[in-house]
Amino acid sequence: MKDVAIVGLPGSGKSTVFTAVSRHVASRGSASQAVVDVPDERVDTLARVYESKKKTLAQVRLVDVPGIDAHALGAARAADALAVVLRAFGDGVDVAGDLQSFHAELAVADITTVEKVAERAGKKAKSGDANAKLEIETAERAERVLSEGKWLWDEDWTPEQRRMISMWTPLTFKPVLHVVNAEDPSFDAGDIPQPRVVICGALEAEATELSADEAATLLKEFGIDEPAAGRFVRAAYDAIGLITFYTAGPTEARAWAVAEGSKAPQAAGAIHSDFEAKFIRAERVAFDDVVELGSEDAARQKGLLRAEGKDYVVKEGDVLLILHSA
Repeated sequence: MKDVAIVGLPGSGKSTVFTAVSRHVASRGSASQAVVDVPDERVDTLARVYESKKKTLAQVRLVDVPGIDAHALGAARAADALAVVLRAFGDGVDVAGDLQSFHAELAVADITTVEKVAERAGKKAKSGDANAKLEIETAERAERVLSEGKWLWDEDWTPEQRRMISMWTPLTFKPVLHVVNAEDPSFDAGDIPQPRVVICGALEAEATELSADEAATLLKEFGIDEPAAGRFVRAAYDAIGLITFYTAGPTEARAWAVAEGSKAPQAAGAIHSDFEAKFIRAERVAFDDVVELGSEDAARQKGLLRAEGKDYVVKEGDVLLILHSA
């Protein structure tokens, strides 16, 4: 399960967005968490095809970060991505300016982190640590990047440097989803980078207190065809770079998330950590094929169900049967 930290400047309405997406009320003064199902009609479809007794959606954990001081931002450092909430309601709206100001806040926090890393690496270098030189060089470059107002995520680092920087848990080294918290769902957020999503936080938080039918009616009156959760989660998937694959059978139809470009053993590891090391092969059929033909057996007869080895790159919508050793 991936963690998404909801962050933003004071007054951006991030706790309201947290409620709109999660249907949970944020706690005052402390980090609030909620696990959100990833809306996915394909799970319902697979459950019908496989006559599954149970349906399980993929999930994302949301963390509402209560502030931008060092202590509060500590709750964001463990997250897989940041959802930066930007105010587009009330007077004096300046969404692009707020984004720039928030970038500066995170850069300051990361400069402090990088300075501490450089200091520790300097001490290790004196004791003859072979990796300390690279760490010092990387930290010095990172400090220059941050001082120029750039994000570490956007820089071109070597794989070794990226591994090293990730261990420092800097905030500007995380993928970002931009959440524009607006009064009007048609708000023009064209100046804000993708991935982004426009959410009417106050209205959609209010809708969470209604029944599903009542909420849908209310939102449609304001031109909103889909609740905030689905739009938010899809944008978060884009930010992190996730795709969805499925397992299905008479017992359960289930969605799983894995990083785009993952190979079959890594998908097996998403199901259970032991399965990656014990992976033998995967039987794979595309979602569209099994649904169109009506059954896995029919797909097999058409030659559309294939055995894949360790080098197979999982595709969006794959339905997998993982075979592993005991």
